[in-house]
Amino acid sequence: MRILVASSNRGVNGAVVYARRLIPLLRSAGHHVILACESGSWIEAAVGDEVPLLRTDFSRWPLTECDRVAAFCRAEGVDVIHSHLTRSGNFAALVRARHGVASVAHLHANHPQPHTGLHDLLIAVSEDTAARQRLVPWNWSVPVEVLPNFVDPSLFRPAAGAADPLRETLGVAPGTPVVAVVGLISRRKGQDLAVRAFAEVRRARPDAVLAVIGGGELPAGLPMDGVRLLGQREDVPRLLPHATVVVVPSRDEPFGLAAVEAMACGVPVTAFAVGGLREVLADGAGVAVPPGDVGALARAVLALLSDGAGRRRQAEAGMAAALRRYGPNAHLAALSRLLAGVAG
Repeated sequence: MRILVASSNRGVNGAVVYARRLIPLLRSAGHHVILACESGSWIEAAVGDEVPLLRTDFSRWPLTECDRVAAFCRAEGVDVIHSHLTRSGNFAALVRARHGVASVAHLHANHPQPHTGLHDLLIAVSEDTAARQRLVPWNWSVPVEVLPNFVDPSLFRPAAGAADPLRETLGVAPGTPVVAVVGLISRRKGQDLAVRAFAEVRRARPDAVLAVIGGGELPAGLPMDGVRLLGQREDVPRLLPHATVVVVPSRDEPFGLAAVEAMACGVPVTAFAVGGLREVLADGAGVAVPPGDVGALARAVLALLSDGAGRRRQAEAGMAAALRRYGPNAHLAALSRLLAGVAG
């Protein structure tokens, strides 16, 4: 197939990272991939000259950009547009409605959008996301399929060798317990809750450090003793395997890629049981605690820090679940089938 992957975010978030990692996966199956993105965006730089680019601002008015992209799709023989974010999804829906180009919207967020009912197919990253989208009347005529995200085990894997780049980056001694939280800092991702929980952890384990990996700024007034801000990093796969515990403190989470990546690295995960995270942590793959319960999160972290054997058992269970449920080959086969169904 000839697939136009559309990613409208200029920065980096989970949906953009998925789109970037998806491109070589699709190409490995023989699909011809073109990336539609904004000039100067993170994904443009990340992809480089790997695939042809269609630079667009995804503007819906006036209709000239819609018509230009549709003409490009006709000239290039594009079979389907596969969009990943709200603006690109809105834009692809317009291209489909106006010019008949087949369109699949990949839903990486829980909140309904007005464009979703105008696609040929919706792909939800979790059962929770699919259930929310099916409640919206304008989606009742559109099929919604569930396809969880994938993790690349060649990229996210257990630590090997004596080097410890995480503690070297933090400037702490070998053996220091490091609790990590990964993701763009935002209210939805809940890093502020992780910091509050860590304050309780720190009282019992003053040797522990909380590594906050991700761009953005934390709210003022948080207890920052032992908290280290590492900012946006391009070497997360190198750092993550060396964490002692990973916390995913999201207030709402369509899927929970950070949890799956940590699990694939053999790092135990504890998280609030919200949205798609409930599915990721199911059957003992991780430690789920009641949503927003900072005390329960702190107790779960302390239990893992204080029990080496239990921590290893949890890490092994999480890694087995990650590889079994979220492998790239099964993901590629399912996605290819879904896209082909629309393109055909």
